[in-house]
This record gives sequence, structure tokens and C-alpha cells, in this order.
Amino acid sequence: MAFFDPYALLGLARSASEAAIKSAYRKAVQTAHPDRGGDTDSFIAIVRAFGLLSDPDSRRLYDTTGIIDDEGVRNARADVRVILADMFDAAVQSAVASRLDLSSVNFIEQMQEAVRAGLSETRQDHKRIGSEIEGLNALRARIHRPDGEENLFVIRLDQQITAKATELAQLGRRVVLLETAVVELGNYQSETELITALETAD
Repeated sequence: MAFFDPYALLGLARSASEAAIKSAYRKAVQTAHPDRGGDTDSFIAIVRAFGLLSDPDSRRLYDTTGIIDDEGVRNARADVRVILADMFDAAVQSAVASRLDLSSVNFIEQMQEAVRAGLSETRQDHKRIGSEIEGLNALRARIHRPDGEENLFVIRLDQQITAKATELAQLGRRVVLLETAVVELGNYQSETELITALETAD
């Protein structure tokens, strides 16, 4: 089996930023896509590399151990497919409700707008929850018992902080998925190309 190095495949250094990873993927997939004269195996490898490096947990695992979490990558891409399918459904329903000629509707463009709107909202929620956690931690630091005994209020605050941290992590993952969806949509000129790419990458 050939050695798989996601950084080398995308021409990146290990210190590459998220923006650099997306840019490299966008450039590579343009020439590797089978519908544009590329090789199917190379295309799949590039998609796999991007899936690994765009997921923070999978990238961290690879960077620290060399282990490739293909299951995590597949799960992330499956989630991206769900997001795009939902956006496509919404775009079609909107076009039908508006009595538009479906043959003339640019669904890729409409999906891009919907995904970007969702991304903006999720980023705002992520920032809000992060601020709430900071506030709870600041409050926790102020509450203490001089006798050193168990503090009921601190226990309650810890529970709230843990719940908020879980929510923050979920929002962070959704931000990554939506950012990936934006990149995917920007790579293709038609719904057919997009569907082919997502299905081929399994």
C-alpha cells in the first residue's frame, strides 16, 4: 500500500492554516476531478486528504501519532452531505413555492447563500457560548468557602460550564462542517458535479 501523506498530496507544510488547506484543496480538486480529465484515484486521495486535514480531531490525531482516522473523515463527509442535501431541499422548495422555472435556477448559488447564512449564525452562536463560559468561569473564581468545604454553588457552576463546553464543541464542529460545505460548493459548476464528487469520495 502506498504511503499516504495528506500534507504532501495538497502541497502543504504541517503548519498550514485552515485557510491554506482550503485553498490548496480548491486548487487541487479543480484538476483532479474525473469530469475535468483528472484521475479518479488521485481525486479520491485529494478528497481524503482534505477530509482529514479539515477535521480538527482527525488532523490532531494524524499530527501526533501518524494514525489516519478514516472513519472520522467518512463521518465528517457524511455530515457535510446531509447539510448539502438539506440546503438543496430547501432551495428546491423555495423555487417551487416561488413558481420559478426550475431549469433556470442556479441551485449551487442558492445553496452557497444558505450555507453561508448558516455558517454566520453558527459562528455567532459559538462566540456567544464562548463568552458565556468565560463569564461562568469568572463567577466561579469569585465564589469560595473560607473553610474549604464543598461549595454547592461551585458544583452547580461546574455543571453549567461542562454543559456549555459540550455545546461549544458541537458548534465548533458544525462551523468546520459548514466551512467544508462552502468549499465543496465553490468547487463545482453544477449539481451533477457536486453529487458525483461527494459520492465518489466514499
